[in-house]
Amino acid sequence: MDPLSIAAGVIAVATIAAQVSNILAEIRNDWDALPGRIHALNNEIQDFKAVLHQVAIAVEEKRVSAQDGHAAPTFLTQIARGKTALLDLKTILERLLSASPKKRDVIPRVLMWRREQRRVVLLQEEIKQVKSSMNILLGASNSRDMTQVRLQLEELSLKFSGSTELSCADLKVPNSKFVHMLLEQHYTTMSELLSHKYSVVDQRLERVEALLQNQAAQMHAAQALQAGRLYNTSAPPARRRPVRTVSPSSASRIQAGSDSIRLRLRQTRKTCQAACRCSCHSVLDKKTPAFMDGLLGQLFVGFSGWPLLSAKCDSAACTGQRTSSVSLEYWFPLGICWSQIVRFSLAYEANVGPSLQLNTLRRVPDSSLCVSFALEGNIDGLKSLFNRGLASPRDVSSTRGYSLLRWALYGQQYETCKFLMAAGADPTYRPIAKSDDSPSDKAVDIILRGRIPQEVVEILRLVSEGSDFIERQNFSRIHRIVLGLCCGDLEEELRLHPRSVDCVDSTGRTALQWAAARGDERAVITLLSWGADPNNMDEKLNTPLTLTANQNQTACVRLLLEAGALPDPELPPGIKFGSPLNCAARNARDPMLMKSLLDFNANIEASGVDGVTPLLHVARGNSAVHAMLLLEYGADINATSKNGQTPLTTAIQYNNHPVLRLLLERWFEYTECPRLTGPNLLEKVAQYADVKTIMLLTAAEHLRVSKDSSYVLEHYNKILEERIDFSNKLGAAFEDLLSVLRMEAAHHRSHVFDSRMESGLLNPLDRYLDCSDADTDSSDLAFEDAKESLSPTTNEGSEPG
Repeated sequence: MDPLSIAAGVIAVATIAAQVSNILAEIRNDWDALPGRIHALNNEIQDFKAVLHQVAIAVEEKRVSAQDGHAAPTFLTQIARGKTALLDLKTILERLLSASPKKRDVIPRVLMWRREQRRVVLLQEEIKQVKSSMNILLGASNSRDMTQVRLQLEELSLKFSGSTELSCADLKVPNSKFVHMLLEQHYTTMSELLSHKYSVVDQRLERVEALLQNQAAQMHAAQALQAGRLYNTSAPPARRRPVRTVSPSSASRIQAGSDSIRLRLRQTRKTCQAACRCSCHSVLDKKTPAFMDGLLGQLFVGFSGWPLLSAKCDSAACTGQRTSSVSLEYWFPLGICWSQIVRFSLAYEANVGPSLQLNTLRRVPDSSLCVSFALEGNIDGLKSLFNRGLASPRDVSSTRGYSLLRWALYGQQYETCKFLMAAGADPTYRPIAKSDDSPSDKAVDIILRGRIPQEVVEILRLVSEGSDFIERQNFSRIHRIVLGLCCGDLEEELRLHPRSVDCVDSTGRTALQWAAARGDERAVITLLSWGADPNNMDEKLNTPLTLTANQNQTACVRLLLEAGALPDPELPPGIKFGSPLNCAARNARDPMLMKSLLDFNANIEASGVDGVTPLLHVARGNSAVHAMLLLEYGADINATSKNGQTPLTTAIQYNNHPVLRLLLERWFEYTECPRLTGPNLLEKVAQYADVKTIMLLTAAEHLRVSKDSSYVLEHYNKILEERIDFSNKLGAAFEDLLSVLRMEAAHHRSHVFDSRMESGLLNPLDRYLDCSDADTDSSDLAFEDAKESLSPTTNEGSEPG
């Protein structure tokens, strides 16, 4: 095989990609308005060109060569696929460009675009698949370089060990000059090789960071050009809430509200430590089928340490003496017996004796106000609900079994955590799923992940007080080195104990998972070079990629993806769990983290048990840049969670103005008007919307399209007036919105097109082609009909003066 085959193929495909980009630029200059799919396609082509550039660099540095028995044929196959797709795409775009030489001839162009639309989408998806495959191959070549350096170290170490033993045996003089000379030579060689490895690590990190910076610059420039005034990188108000230092009075108040402790001195017996992993101590859980919930409620049973019920001892170090416990938890159906949760637990410990506990909690829907306030950090709202008896710190949501304190941790609302602890929240209550931790254990987990402000650490310590999370983990030495719990060199530890690279703690986490969660890029590269598994899944269903995506560690995400980490981990049958993209959409501030996952073909509609997709997470707590990125990659703008939330209602509920504006500007992408699906939208407005949110909705034309007499608009006025933040300004803004909805549809119909065009919410192309006559396939394509007005136009579609 010709060594220049890959380089020649890359040059040929890059040339065609550049030609396609030029045609897209001509279309942009020639057309008054562009379909949003064209923008997404142009960005895809730019990304593909960047990947081709990386392949060319890899060939030049001989990290990829035609002699490679596996990589070379695969690269050539992907290059051929990309070339075919680009040529077909070029043909279609040339037809579009030459469809009509006059800008006034709008209808022929629109009709041609709708004919070619499906084919363009398929070709874009093909290019995306080729790009994803090339990214994986490039990552494999990068990881192979680090592995080769590590093998050189091992080989040198083995040679040295063998030569030293032979020399000492032959000379029988351990302190001879020859041995000292050999040791010095070995030390020098090892130092040089280690220095070389560290420089390779530095080069790898520099290459990844440079790639991410270039991609970020291109993405932001493209979005700013496409969105214009809608381009906004600011986070919603819920993400800008300050975290204050815990004062001594707050700490004493929280500690005073905790359970009292009594001490009794007695003779003790030897018992197992919390980290004992013997089968006789394992907790067994059973629950009634979910379909019985609505009729009979749910019963959860858990027990451990009982001789007749638990498994037999399988550990020689186990003494068989540890707390025996059984717990029963019954959830009444929602709306029955005040939706109570009754908990009963019985435990026996050799040194203490029996203990009995009975308490009650309250079950609430996931859509309840108290859950929303905990998620967004609305402390005043929670205070109002508590004072009026409409909620309590011991409320538990239905789907996940999260307490309000656990929801506040989930939403990273640490100031709210401090308030809930002072209000009497129970930090030890565990959610339903085995993959979830109690708030106290989760707080320790967050602290161990590091890179959080000291103010947050102080709050988390109050939440985690009394937790034995660290003692139960049974950390190995390699775990402790990565976590900074002991001193030591990671490279040296791996050289001495290479089999410990995938050693797991009590929750099934490897050192790589902790390094990824902490954002320690050097430790991640080192562990991967020693063969660490990038797809190890712990007992809580987290992989290294899930943990690092949740912690906003963009470079680590890229390193793991290149090492073969699955963007959508394989879950056990019947299990729903948030993917790395879900975690990134919820917590990552850097949109490049999400883009890296999407470039490696992550499922854009992945959801957890609550049915919340990445776009719904972004609508709650991230910027319009994140939302534009997901829409560009084909996210469903009408995705609905299990509790009926859509991206639009979520943006309203959390007053995410940049994302709300973006969604309202794309209103014609909805398969049906959101307001016509039920009273949900107005109810969300009355319960949560601020003045600016209401003004944005009032200006949106799609709310005026039809009148539904089944709405009792005065009902929502009452809901609004019951809010703690109600004001005359808020009431006036809401009244303006209701007046819009009261307008007669027939009166509005005659002015609908002109008003939409004046408000910028309708493109002039829609004047000539009604959506009801559109190709039936188009309604299934997300973000395909979003159009950008490049310049102001008159009603006749004439050019600007």
